Amino acid sequence: MQAGTRRRRRLPAVSPLRALLVILLVALVAAAAVIVWRVLPLTDRSAGVIPPSALTGVVPQTPANGTGGVTSPLRAAGASTQPLPGVHLAAGIVVDAGSGRVLWSHRSHAHRPIASLTKLMTALLSERGGINQRFTVTPAMTGETGYTIGLHAGSKVSVHDMLAAMLIASANDAADALAVHTAGSVKAFVRRMNHEARRLKLSDTHYSNPSGIVDAGNHSSAWDVADLSRQVLAAGPLRRLVSSKFYRPASGAPYVNRNELLWTYPDAGGIKTGQTTLAGNCLAASATRGGHTLIAVELGVRGSEFAAASRMLDWGFHKVAQ
Repeated sequence: MQAGTRRRRRLPAVSPLRALLVILLVALVAAAAVIVWRVLPLTDRSAGVIPPSALTGVVPQTPANGTGGVTSPLRAAGASTQPLPGVHLAAGIVVDAGSGRVLWSHRSHAHRPIASLTKLMTALLSERGGINQRFTVTPAMTGETGYTIGLHAGSKVSVHDMLAAMLIASANDAADALAVHTAGSVKAFVRRMNHEARRLKLSDTHYSNPSGIVDAGNHSSAWDVADLSRQVLAAGPLRRLVSSKFYRPASGAPYVNRNELLWTYPDAGGIKTGQTTLAGNCLAASATRGGHTLIAVELGVRGSEFAAASRMLDWGFHKVAQ
């Protein structure tokens, strides 16, 4: 007896509405994954929801003269050189920003590559021309290596957005853009950087590029970085940027600060992270407590630079409270 023809089983029809709901659900899950990956590791889990004040950050108070500069030089008399528990680095320093008093130092004048801490000088020079200026991105401002925000020639950007991209996101193309906008070329801007270093008596410092992505010919010391950091904190727009957890530019995704201290250390105020193969992990950190703004600089840190900075700042605040 011959078997009848076998019918193929028909798949159930999927309505367009159900398909749309599935697509939206997948998009929401993907967005949540990005938030967990990029933002959640930075947050202080004991703090709950990030408050709106996080967008502006802590504003440390640093005495300044009429031109925005720092009034008193760093002075090392009485500074401790004893090892600090849990702090392992090639060079470092803790200073009271307001008075210029050096509280602790370790090989503070050793010449070291400083990676993206270079951007502090780039920011200081670029801010002076006015942060609200807008300019057109040129080919000379693009094509930098390392982390970038993908600037395209012909785009219109503002100095303020480029400062934020450089200081918060540590974008190397933003540093080049500011350099070319300010001085006409990267080479001319580097000459200004070195001239300003001499003017500020940063005798351990020499720059070869605006971003710090190239270590060759680009070096400073913990002492000089701390002194330069005082200048940055004395400039209001820069102080607000380096202490910001987020920044939303005129276009594109928000910048999220990778300086974990802003999320975990009470009263932290920035300042700048840095890392290259030669420089290792570097950090200029600050916090304000009890009327004192302290700056801790670490070059060539072994282990977590954020944990070491927390210990250095804790030690410093205990010292100034004595």
